[in-house]
Formats: sequence, C-alpha cells, structure tokens
Amino acid sequence: MSGSTSGSAIPSPRTASSRHRPASPATAARPSRRTARRRRRRDSCRSVRMARSLRSGRCCRNGIGSSRASRRSSKASPVSPASRPRPISCGRSRSAPTTIRKLRCSRRHVAASEIAAMAATSERRVPLAGSNRAAPDGATLVGDVDPDERIPIVVYVKRRTPDKFAPGSAGDLARFAGPITRHQLATQRHRSHARAIARVVHLAAERGLTVGRSDPLARTVELEGTARQMAEIFGATLRIYRDGARAFRARVGGLTVPTEIAPWTRAILGFDQRPLRTRTPLVQAEADAGSGNGLWPTDIAALYGIPLDRDVSSTCVGIVALGGGYLASDLAMAVAGMNRPPPVVVNVPPTGNDGSFGSNDVADQEIALDLQVLAGLLPKGKIVVYFAENSAAGLTDAIHQAVFDEEHAPQVVSVSWGSAEKYWTEPGRDAMQAVLADAARLRVSVLFASGDQLATSGLTDGKVHVWFPASSPYATSCGGTQPVLAEGNGSAAAEAVWNAGAVGTGGGISDAFPVPDFQSHVTLPKSQNDGATRRGVPDVACAASASPGYRIIVNGQAMAMSGTSAATPLWAALVAIAIAARGEQIGLLNAALYANPGAFRAVVQGNNRVGGKGYDAGPGWSACTGLGVPKGADLLAALTAIPVA
Repeated sequence: MSGSTSGSAIPSPRTASSRHRPASPATAARPSRRTARRRRRRDSCRSVRMARSLRSGRCCRNGIGSSRASRRSSKASPVSPASRPRPISCGRSRSAPTTIRKLRCSRRHVAASEIAAMAATSERRVPLAGSNRAAPDGATLVGDVDPDERIPIVVYVKRRTPDKFAPGSAGDLARFAGPITRHQLATQRHRSHARAIARVVHLAAERGLTVGRSDPLARTVELEGTARQMAEIFGATLRIYRDGARAFRARVGGLTVPTEIAPWTRAILGFDQRPLRTRTPLVQAEADAGSGNGLWPTDIAALYGIPLDRDVSSTCVGIVALGGGYLASDLAMAVAGMNRPPPVVVNVPPTGNDGSFGSNDVADQEIALDLQVLAGLLPKGKIVVYFAENSAAGLTDAIHQAVFDEEHAPQVVSVSWGSAEKYWTEPGRDAMQAVLADAARLRVSVLFASGDQLATSGLTDGKVHVWFPASSPYATSCGGTQPVLAEGNGSAAAEAVWNAGAVGTGGGISDAFPVPDFQSHVTLPKSQNDGATRRGVPDVACAASASPGYRIIVNGQAMAMSGTSAATPLWAALVAIAIAARGEQIGLLNAALYANPGAFRAVVQGNNRVGGKGYDAGPGWSACTGLGVPKGADLLAALTAIPVA
C-alpha cells in the first residue's frame, strides 16, 4: 500500500496518526520503496542494453538505450544540430555494476571513438601483482615473437580468500601434521577449486582460446592461443632472446588479468622459457682440474658413516631432469664399479629419454650424477626420472608430476635445479610454493641444491642472493663442503666450506620468506642486503668440491663431478634409507633436522664470500653449510625415531 489514502479508507488505530500527519516537503518528494525498486530495475535494464550496444558496436544517433520508435523517427527525419538534446550527466544505480554505471548516459550522442574506449573499459583487466619481468641478463634481443605463433600456458587458480598464515609459520606447518591421501586431497580440491576453474574455462572459450586439460587437484587450466591473443587477454609482451647457442622466448613487463577471473588467479606460467640453472661450466672446469677421477658415491657416503647394507628395495626416489638424457650403459658401468646391484629406473614420460642424450652436455652430466649417486646408495631401489622443459613452468610441472604420481609414488624427490630468487616472479614463486605445500601434505620429502655460485649466485648487482626453490620453507636445501681426506683410511680428517674462488656453495638469507618456525631457535645472521633476518639457506650440507669429487660415468668415460647438485642426491638417498628403516614416509624434514643438532657435525672453517660479499662458517648453523654434515648413524636414528602418524 502506498503512503496516500482514499476518502473511504478507514485507517487502523496504529497508523491513523501517522497517515493523517501533514507531510513535510522533503517527505512528499521522496518516492515510495516500491517506486524506488521499479526505478532501480528500469535503470539496471537500461544499463544492460547499453552495455550490449557497446560490445556490438551499435549506438543510436539520439543516445544509447533509446527506444526503437525514437531510432526509427531519427532515421525518417534528421534532427538539426541546434535541436538535438543537450547532453546530461550520467545517472547511477545501486544495482548496476560499477563498470556499467560509469558507462550509462541518457539520450546522448556518442562518437565511435568513445564507444571503443568505453567498450574497452567495460571489459577491464587488472595487473597481476608481482608479475613484472625484466629482460634476461646477458642475453641478446633477437626480436618480437610472431603474433601468430601458438603459445601454450598454464593458469594456476587459488581460493579467493588469502591465506591467514605466513609460509613456514607454526600455524602453517601445523596443517601438514595429519596424514592425507592423494584421493582425499583430490576430493577436497574438487569442492574448493572447481568453480574457479570453471570461470577460467568459460572466459578462455569466450575469448577464442583453446582449452586443454583442467585439473582441480593441481589447480591448473591449460590454455593455448596465438601471441596476439595472449597480448590482448593477458597483456603479455613476448620477445625472442639468444644466450650463446640457445634462442628462447621471454616475457618482458607485467601481466594483466581479466576482472572475471582476477580474484582466483594465482599465476600464469608458460610465456617465459628462460632457462634455470644447475652447475655452470666453471664448476665442471674445477672438477676437471681436481684429483683424478674422484671417489665413487659409495666412498663419499662412507665418509659420513652412511650404512650401505640396508634393505632399501622398497624405496622410490624421483629426480627432475630439465633437458638432456642418459645412457643405460653408463649406469650399468657405474653400479658395476661400485659393486652394487642395479636399481629400477623409470622415465616419465616414457619417451623422455629417447634420443635426448648428447643434446646438452651439462644436462647429460647432471642426470648421470643424480642417477649414479642414488644407484650406489639405494641398490634394487626404484628411481623415477621426470623430464620437463628447462624453465620455471617446466620445473613446477615436473615436481607436481612427482608429488602426485600414484603409479610410482616417490617418497623423496631430489632437485638439482634452480635460480636466484630475484629471477622468480611473485606469482611464479606462489605456484611453486603451492606444489611444495602439497608435497608436505602428502609426506613427500623434496630436497634442492643451494647453488654453486657462492653467496651472490653469480649476479653482479652488488647484492647477495639465495636460490629458489631451495629457499622455500617447504623444502630442504643442501649446501656443499670440501672434505680433507686422512691418509690411508678413507675418512675425512677435516672439512671446510666449499669455496674455490669462482665457484662454491650457495647460501645466505632469503629476500622472500620470513624466518620459519623450525629456525626460530637458531641464531641467524642478518641479511647483507637490508639487515633483516629471514629464512636461512642451506639447511644441511655434505661433500661438493672437486677434490675428491664424485666419480661417475658419462658416455663410457669416468669423470669427477662436483657441486651442490652432487650433495643433494646423496642427502636424498640418506632420507630414503631412513624411510625404509621406519616403514613410513616423513614428508617435510626440517622440523626433525633442526630438533636434532647433535646428529650433525658443524663446519666451522671457511666462507662463501665472493668480492667481499658473503657469510662465514662457525659453530652451530651457518649460511654456508646450515646445520652441518651428517653423522650417518645418529641422523638415521633420529629420522627413524620420528613418531609414526
């Protein structure tokens, strides 16, 4: 019922006084609630019609949203400029979207350029925070990417609400305590991320992109389109660079995301193919100049008292191969030289190793090193090699494959690749962090090399840098030492930080992650960049120098290898031996490692300085070798004693 009454109406006692009270001028002018609702619905419909006109490029001469009759009359009798309606201000409606409210106007002539501008505004994009990338260091610009080149990308989605815990905090790590299966996690993801994935799929199909596989468990959607489409939809500026003999595609500048999917977009990977690093040619040159052909990996393990007589046939360790290949004959020669039974080796994908050996010497040597160290310490165990493209997107995908591999189910993953935190965008780090957090949930232990270019990671910007993903609080990072062998008995008489001048162990203080809970009781040095205290790298260490070096077989020839990428598979094997002894996976190792400092021998000599920048070794934890090198029997006892969930 409206506010006015007829003469025959009899008001109720409760409302009589209010109905016959004289209305003030303000009250008389105010519309009723029903009238206001009708006006809002009318304005909303007008806004929708106007938006459709903008998207289709149509605009009537007498104004957007005018009636068909007025449009017909305008065609029949042209209106002189003097008699045209004067423009009036745009109205607003609470029920209309903000972008439409800004566009709506009444009976106003709009030029074609204004239509295009307003149509672009109606389909807004927002910057993807932290996505800006500089041109690759040391690479030569070749030119722009062909606009018609097909570009495959992966969109990583997330929940709309931000995480309330900092990475590595006590509350964050507590979420990994309860056991969960891959199937249970997949069920959770279908409930929590299916809608976000559907939004991305709908937008991509609407914009003409090819939609590939969508995976709620991985929280990813695979898309493909031309470089021109990627520029229009995501603002991607793509160029070709050359670094030595290799040409690659790199993205320069930031990304933008359509507002329809922006709140659910974690990262967009695949635009940029700049390679990650393992060892450098300088590291191999140092190994070539070392002492002979080095020691077999089993001899290196003996320096730390790591037992080699355990039944480890139930173990499965994954390694990541970003390029290159291996020869089965090399592996057979190596295990024969160590007098060990051969392991079972599986390639993922099965064709990953087909014809790839010989295409990249450094990558070939890396795979041989990882395989042969693990084969020597894990006889009859299973080793799964996950092949992927050498890029941030490739590494993230390879680790995801390993973590969610239900067929082989590796308990430990060894990764010898990475690059300085500076080279990772914030969305790229977030995507990797999400994968490593899943590994922790599923109790898959992931270990990373801390890098071979000392505290600066080879950069010349006057700052120190640690490697990522080694700096992730969800990973265990492995540094390097230089053992001095005792005469005759094959033991280490002393041990120092690996620093050969041009190369040596990476380590320092992260620029990206706060102090994790497991390092809260450790004395950490302040960052030499800004004086702050954050996540310290590495966590552990072992032999990585060229003297004595790791003896491996590559293309039928024995050679000595060095680097933190040699220390990492040795540590992965040690963890696998502990898992075989306890009969259950461990997952994120760091809490148990830091709770047992007595299971380590601290390295107190040396530093990882270069050009005056870096950190010194000392008692306890250091930014060169972490907690130190393992006391094999003590550490195995500590890891075996972790309560079984």
